[in-house]
Parts: sequence; structure tokens; C-alpha cells
Amino acid sequence: MMKQPLLAAMMLSTALLASQPVLAGNYKEFRDVAVWCDTAMNCSLTLVPKSFEGVTELTLRRENRLDNSLSIMMTSQKPIEPGTRFLISIDDNKSLTLIADVSSIKEDGAKYWNSNPDVAEWLIEGIKSGSMASVKMTTGDETISTSFSLSGSVAGMIYIDEYQDLLNTSYALQVKGSQAPRPRVPITEIKSQTQIPQIIWDKWFEQDGAMCHFFGSTAALEAGLGFRLTLHSADLYGLPCGMGGAYNQPYAFFTVPLDETNAITQTPFIMDGKVQADENGADAWNISFSGKDFTLKSEFKGRGIGDCGSQFTWQLREEGERIFFDAVELREKGECDGDYAGGPDNWPVTWPK
Repeated sequence: MMKQPLLAAMMLSTALLASQPVLAGNYKEFRDVAVWCDTAMNCSLTLVPKSFEGVTELTLRRENRLDNSLSIMMTSQKPIEPGTRFLISIDDNKSLTLIADVSSIKEDGAKYWNSNPDVAEWLIEGIKSGSMASVKMTTGDETISTSFSLSGSVAGMIYIDEYQDLLNTSYALQVKGSQAPRPRVPITEIKSQTQIPQIIWDKWFEQDGAMCHFFGSTAALEAGLGFRLTLHSADLYGLPCGMGGAYNQPYAFFTVPLDETNAITQTPFIMDGKVQADENGADAWNISFSGKDFTLKSEFKGRGIGDCGSQFTWQLREEGERIFFDAVELREKGECDGDYAGGPDNWPVTWPK
């Protein structure tokens, strides 16, 4: 697929680069906070300090569900041990102490995780009303402090509410209201081979010469970069397809009919009435999928800083048992000149003319 001349040239140069997973989803920065929403519509708001010795990130996460969806996470440069204490303070006048135990310590002591809804709500209210947060981390006789600016947190929470379609509902982080929440989009994060239908794995992933073979590293898959969306007649799988390059992660899409008598196929991408999919190549790159309007954005970076490349926008359509992506537009910027030019959403439209 994607046989535009610009894309062909960029794909050739990228193939020579060392491969690292590239995240999919929606990433935004609001002053001093970062917001990340993955393709399964789970969102995180992360505070990152300018300098630190202990806690390096304080994160509020909300899953794509209504109940029991909130959690907090802290990442530490120093190992977290059972009994490690975290004193979280907001503007030095509101504080909360959390104590790590075996069940709350993740990633070999690098992270602390807490899903108590009261703890999450306390942090939300503190973020909304305060200007600075601090975390004192105490392990044994050692105490290390880290300070976080809360500037941009409110805007970040509004973005999450909008992205998860919870604005003006009682579930909103910031803009609460009386509207009833819409049913959650039936979309699930894919993080392991066991979540992928065996037929897909055997045909498109398993063998060395398969289109999406990972060649020994399934890091992109384990990072949760894939998703499954349940439609009326089928499940749609969007999966990282191979290891990718330094800044471009390829993806492939598959349709798994609910009627098991029908075959599992690659999901077609249609442009100008013609199927663009190539059985020997990826369908999309560095994807961003919206569960609200079922649009898919595919950005191919000409180089790592993202100042050139291309972006396709596709509309997912379901017509009876026929499921496909229909091209909406193609934007391109060929000059790698250091000018981001407002990002891919603002680059010149080269299709349709």
C-alpha cells in the first residue's frame, strides 16, 4: 500500500535504521504536563519534574471504562522496596502518605501502582486546586524529595475527558455535568500473542518470512501498541507489524468475522475506489485511532524530529459484513527543513486535489 513517490523514498531510508518500537496513540503536552491516550482509549496524565533524584514521574491514569477506572503510578530512579513511604503534598498544605507493599511494586522496583479510588480522587482534587506538588520518598534512613509543577494539569484533564467522551458527565475529571455517559467503545488493548487469533499469528507473524514477523523482539506488541475493536459483524485487530524503524512503527489490520464460517482477512484500505493494501507490506505507520468517530491517522516520519513526511487519514466503515478503511485525505511535507509547520494536521493536502 502507500505507493506515493515521497513515501517510497522515505521507506527506503528508514529501512537502514536501527529498530525501536514507536508508540501509537495520542500524545499532547500542556505546559508542564504530558497526556498520553493509547489506541484502546486508556489515558494517562503525567507530571515530570525538571530535576530529580527519586521519583521521576507522577501519573494519573484512567482506563476506558466507567467504574474502577482510576489509578496512580510513580516511577522512581531509586529502587522501591516494601515499606518505602511516599509523602505527596499539594502546595505544602495538603498531604497524603502511601506505603509500598509487594502488590503495589511493579517492574522490579521501578514503579509504584495504586488503584484505590479515594487516593486517585484526592490527587485529582489536589491537581485541580494547587500549583505545585511534591513527593518525599523514604526508604530506610534515606529521604529524597521531588517537586512537580501542576501548570497545564487542568487543560490535560479536559483533553482526557474529551478524548474519552466523558465531558459534562459525573465521571469527568474536570468538566463535570449531568449528562449520561455514552456506552464505552468496545475496544481492548493488545499486549501479548495470546490475545491474537492463532490463524492471524500463524499466517502473518510466525514464520521468518511472514509479513509481520518480529525477528526475536516482540517489544512493540508487549508495549500495548495493538488493539481489538468489536463491530457489529466482526472484530477488527490493529497490530504492530514487525519491529519497525527508529521512528516509524508499521501496522497491519485484520478482520475476524463473528461468523466463524467466514475467513479471517486483511482489512482493505481503499483510495479512489481501489484497494491499496499490499499483502507484502504494512497498512499504516505510527497510528492514531479515534474510538469516537472511528478515524485512523497514519503518520510516516521523514526523520525523527517529525518536520517532514506524510499523514493519511482513513475512515473505518462497516457496510453489512464488509469492513474497510476509506481514504479521507493525504497531507505531505517533503522538505526536512527543521520547520514543524504546525504538525501533520496542518501540512498541505495533496489528496484529494
